[in-house]
Amino acid sequence: MNLYLQFALRYFYKKDDRSFSSNAINLAIIGLAIGVFSLLMTISVINGFEEVLSNKIIRVDGKIRLKTILGSPIKESERVDSLIINSNSEIKIKPYIRGSAIVFKNKMTEAIILEGVDYLKDYNETGIGKRYIKDDEIIIGNSLGNNIYLDSNDILMIAPLSDFEGNPMSLRYNKLLVNGKFKTGMDEYDKSLAYVNIKTAQKLFNMSGMVSGYIINSNGELDFLINDLNEIIKYPYFLESWRDRHQIIFQWINTQKIPIIIIFGLIALVGVINILATISLMINEKSTEIAILSAQGFQKDQIRKIYLLQAGIVGLIGSLLGSFASLFCIYFQNKYKIISLPEEVYFMDSLPVSFSYSICIIVIVMTFFVSIFSGLFPTRSIFKYKVSNLLAKE
Repeated sequence: MNLYLQFALRYFYKKDDRSFSSNAINLAIIGLAIGVFSLLMTISVINGFEEVLSNKIIRVDGKIRLKTILGSPIKESERVDSLIINSNSEIKIKPYIRGSAIVFKNKMTEAIILEGVDYLKDYNETGIGKRYIKDDEIIIGNSLGNNIYLDSNDILMIAPLSDFEGNPMSLRYNKLLVNGKFKTGMDEYDKSLAYVNIKTAQKLFNMSGMVSGYIINSNGELDFLINDLNEIIKYPYFLESWRDRHQIIFQWINTQKIPIIIIFGLIALVGVINILATISLMINEKSTEIAILSAQGFQKDQIRKIYLLQAGIVGLIGSLLGSFASLFCIYFQNKYKIISLPEEVYFMDSLPVSFSYSICIIVIVMTFFVSIFSGLFPTRSIFKYKVSNLLAKE
C-alpha cells in the first residue's frame, strides 16, 4: 500500500476520545453526505418529471404527427404513408382523425377532443391493453367517465362540432356505445379525450376517404427521425413532434432546472467547506506528529500529500454515503409511491424519480477532487512554525 495512503488511513481510523478531529471527520462526512444526497435527489426528481411526462405524452400523442400546414384533411388516396414507410428509418405509422365534439349524458354536457384510430396502444396505467375499436363504439378517459357518471356499455350521445354554425339545432347527434375507459395518468387527457375507430370518426366528421394526419413512432432518436423524414416530406405537409406540441411544459422544466441544481449544489459545497475546516483542525492538532515526520526526513510536499489524501477519503466516503442514501430512497419511492401528488396538477399521481448512474459517478468524482483541492489551503500552514519549536513544546 502507498505510504501516504497508509498514514491517511491511520489518521482516519485512529479513535481518540480526547481528539476534536475525530468527531470533526465524522461530522464532515455526514455534512457532505447530506449535501450530495440533496443534490442527487433534486436531479433525480427533475429527470423523473421530464422522463415520465415525456413517456406518457409519447404513448398518447406518438413521437411525430404528420399534418398539413393549414390543418386541412389528407386524402387517403394520396398514399402519404407509403412515402414515409419507404424512408431509411424503421418506423410504425397509423392514420388518425381528430376533432372537437360535445357529449351528453345524465343531463350533463362535456366538450371533448375525439380521436379516430384503428387501435389503442397499451398505456401502462390503463386496464384495456392494446385493442381494436369496433364501429359505433367509444372509449373514454377515466376522469371524463367519472364527471358524467358513465360506465361501460352505457349509451353516449355525441355531437361533432366540425360543421357547427352557432345554432344548436344544426348539431348532428349520434349514439355510441361506451366500451371501456382508459387512464393515461394525466388528468388533462383523461377528462377531455375519447377514442373511436377511423370509420366512425370519418362518419361523424364527414371525412369519408380522408384523415387528419398520420401518427409516426420509432425506437430511433427523435432528431435523427425528423431529419430523415424531412428529406421526404414536402409542402403542404409538415412534421410536428411531441416536443413541439408541448414545448411550454418542457421549457418551464428547463428554466427551473439550472437554478434548482445550483441551489442544492451550494448545499454540497457547504459539506466541502466542512472538510477544509476539518483538515485545518487536524493539522493544528497533529502539529507534533508533523514535526516528527519532518525530523525523520519527510519533505513538505510529502506531508501535504498525506492530508490531501485524508481530505479525498473524507470526500469519497461522504459522497458514497449520500449516493447510496439517494438510491435507497429512489428505489422505495418508485416501488411504493410513498410521496403522492395531485394528478390534476402534475399530470402524475406520485413523485417521479429517475436515478442516473452517470450523473452519480460524475458527482462522486467531482466531490473527490474538490475535496482534495479544498485541502490545499489548510496544508499551506504545515510549516508555519519551526520544527524545533514544535518538538520542544512536546
